[in-house]
Amino acid sequence: MTTRPVCVHCGKPYGYREVTIENVRWPLGTECPAYKGNGIVLSEGPQYKTATRDAMRGLTMMSVNPDIRARQEVQIAELPERAEMVTTRRVWDGQTWRGGYTPFCTLRCALSYARAAYKRESKR
Repeated sequence: MTTRPVCVHCGKPYGYREVTIENVRWPLGTECPAYKGNGIVLSEGPQYKTATRDAMRGLTMMSVNPDIRARQEVQIAELPERAEMVTTRRVWDGQTWRGGYTPFCTLRCALSYARAAYKRESKR
């Protein structure tokens, strides 16, 4: 695991973890499958049960407009036939950081650093 990058001008750590969001699905009545990758799980979202095709057909008021109706049919067809459980996981690889203006934390620090360097050089 790497530490956060540090600004070369002010010394303040900057950036945030680069995470991937993974969708996890599993059958009803079983436990959420454990993470088996080599990343670090930062958080898991709430667990919820998906709708089934039959349930959505009963709840959805089908449009009379043929274009909208076709879109609704496609959305319903993409739903699973049986309900399942779903959650999301935020996974970090343990070393990738994003943000900042490498090697500076902000543009203000970069500008201040450049001005100080210019001032030093102009005095020579």
